[in-house]
Amino acid sequence: MREIVHNALFVEERDRLHFARRFSPSVETELQRHALYQAMGRTSASVQLRFLRTGPVTLTIKRFSASLRSRPGQIDFSRRYGGPLNLSETLDIEVDGLLFHNPLRTGVIRFTEGEEITIHLPNHHEVGWTLEGSFEPVERKAGTLLCLGDSIIQGVGVHHGSEGLCTRLGSILEMEVLNQGLAGTLVNPRMVVPLQKKIDCILLGYGTNDWSLREDRNAFIDDVRQLFARLRALYPLQPIVLVTPLYRADHDRIRPLGSFEEIGSILGEAASRFENVTVLDGVSLSLRDRFDDGFLHPNAHFIAHLARQVADRFPSGTGSRS
Repeated sequence: MREIVHNALFVEERDRLHFARRFSPSVETELQRHALYQAMGRTSASVQLRFLRTGPVTLTIKRFSASLRSRPGQIDFSRRYGGPLNLSETLDIEVDGLLFHNPLRTGVIRFTEGEEITIHLPNHHEVGWTLEGSFEPVERKAGTLLCLGDSIIQGVGVHHGSEGLCTRLGSILEMEVLNQGLAGTLVNPRMVVPLQKKIDCILLGYGTNDWSLREDRNAFIDDVRQLFARLRALYPLQPIVLVTPLYRADHDRIRPLGSFEEIGSILGEAASRFENVTVLDGVSLSLRDRFDDGFLHPNAHFIAHLARQVADRFPSGTGSRS
C-alpha cells in the first residue's frame, strides 16, 4: 500500500484504515499547542494515491471531523480572522488524465475503467482509506520539494485538492512534494526537524499570521533567524525559495510588529545571511482581486499564477519542468 502513496512522509495504519501523514511524530508537541494545528496537522494536503489499474479496484474512504474551536488560553483564530474558514472541498480523481471533482464524503468508489488513476486526498480534512483490487504502483518522480508555511501553503482558499500551490509546483517541477503547510501557524523553528526523507529543495511561505497575531517584535526576529539556522543545519546545500507575505486587504494597518512591509524586510534580511536562498516579494507576485475570502486567502486562479512564478525561480536542474 505504501508504494502507491505519493507526497507523504509516512503511512499510518489504524482500525483497518490507512492514513497519510505529513509531519514527523517528533513535532506532535507543537501541533498540540492549538486545536487548529492539531486538526490541520492530521490532514493529507497534497498527498496522492497513484496506481495503474489492472482490474477492478475499490476505494473505501472515511472522512473524519475535528473541532477547530480554540481551547481555553489559546488564540481565538475565528475572532481574529473575522469569520469561520471556508474549508469546503472535493475529492479529486484523475482517470487517464481526465479530472473529476467528487463529493468528499465517507463511502466507496469503484474503478472499472481507465488505466492510470490519481486520487488527490483533501487539503483540509483527515481521511482514512483502504484500496482493494488489481493495481500496480506508479513510479515516483525524482526529487522532493519540502514546503513549509501557513494556510496558503497548506491550501486554504482552494477547494479542490488538485489545485493547491504545492500540488501545482510538484506538477510543474515534476517532483514529489512534502506539504508541511499548517493553517494559522506562526514562524516556529521547532517545526524544522530531521525527516526520514531526502529533501532536494525548499519553499517557505510565512509571516502573515505573525504580523496579525504577534506582539513581540524581537521574539519574531529571533524565531526567523533560528528558522533559517535550523534549515541550513539540516539542509546545508539545498536551494531555498522564500516567498514573503502576499498582499492582504488590511495591509495598511500598523500592528505591534510594525507595518506589513516590515515583515517581508525582516524575513528577507534573515535569508540574506545564507547562500542559495532566493527571496520573492509576495506583494509583487499578488493578484489583488483574486481572493477566495475577499482579503487574505488566494483563490485557485491566484494560486495557479503564483505557482508559475515560484517554479520559475527554482534553479535549473531542480526537477524537470513540464
